[in-house]
Amino acid sequence: MDGLENAAEQLERLIGDPLAGAARGTATVLTASAPEGRSRYQECRITLRAEAEGLEPAVVETAVVVDRRHWPRAGIVLPARISRTHPGTVDVTWDALAR
Repeated sequence: MDGLENAAEQLERLIGDPLAGAARGTATVLTASAPEGRSRYQECRITLRAEAEGLEPAVVETAVVVDRRHWPRAGIVLPARISRTHPGTVDVTWDALAR
């Protein structure tokens, strides 16, 4: 863990963030709503399975605004941080969709 990540984790612990000490894992997109209209950035409703070593897999429903050029689809696996203390609290690295 580099200095910046360590400082961020310490701040998360200090403010009581549920992702403080989160496990690194993956989020697999199970379902994603279809884009509507022609707007470049739109809300996508997603169901995903979050998994990390030492934690029970959790199915989570969420919504995220994404660029329709990088629309998520079922089966995509993205890096994520998963709360050890609050099941269902997941921080997905959505930027990975653009890679």
